[in-house]
Amino acid sequence: MVCCGFGGPPYNFDARVTCGQPGYQVCGEGAQYVSWDGIHHTEAANKFIASKILSMAYSTPRTPFDFFCRR
Repeated sequence: MVCCGFGGPPYNFDARVTCGQPGYQVCGEGAQYVSWDGIHHTEAANKFIASKILSMAYSTPRTPFDFFCRR
C-alpha cells in the first residue's frame, strides 16, 4: 500500500489520481511504508536497501563499499 495516493486498501493507488492531485491522501507515518507514491521508495525503504548494499552481503566476491574510492 502506498503512503501518498488514492483508493484505499489494498494498494491506495490509482494512476488517475496520483500524489498531489485533487483527492489524494497522505498516510500519517511514512516510515511504515515501502512505497511513497507507487513509484518512489520511502526514506525507510531506501535506508533498508542502502544498509543491505553497504553490508557487502550481496556482492560476490565480498567487496568493501569504499574499494573503488581508494587511490
